[in-house]
Amino acid sequence: MDADTHDEAPLEPWLAEAVATLQQPVALSEGYRIRALAALGPPARGPARRWRLAVALPFAVAAGLALLLPRVPGPGPGDGRSPVAFHVSAPAREVALVGDFNNWDPAANRLERQGRTWNLTLRLPPGRYRYAYLVDGQRWLPDPGFPAAGDDFGTPTAVITVAH
Repeated sequence: MDADTHDEAPLEPWLAEAVATLQQPVALSEGYRIRALAALGPPARGPARRWRLAVALPFAVAAGLALLLPRVPGPGPGDGRSPVAFHVSAPAREVALVGDFNNWDPAANRLERQGRTWNLTLRLPPGRYRYAYLVDGQRWLPDPGFPAAGDDFGTPTAVITVAH
């Protein structure tokens, strides 16, 4: 008999479901990856590189472990949508959020002003979306915190990926 072979009892259904959930890949947005790499800064040389690695490695391991923890559903409808916060700092009278998720309709999602910052939280289904801010009904502004993407008309937009 092989040393790795042994009789196992079947898992309880709730445990099998938990194991299957934990084995699913977690999608991170491209903007998250870019911000994480920017926070690390340029590669260091010599002893500084070893020190930076020694400091960054525990945080990377902790972040990876956090992704493996079971997720507790938050309040809201059980329709698979996730809250996504949009923020932009712009001198303006009004700012609208336009994108794939609202058929680029400037009247669909207006941001609320708090000082110079404009804010809006939407519940979006998982997926990849192009979007931009429409400032004072005239100027298109891509989100500076996410990767830029052009569209078929040359309009500056950003891209966000919403995970489950």
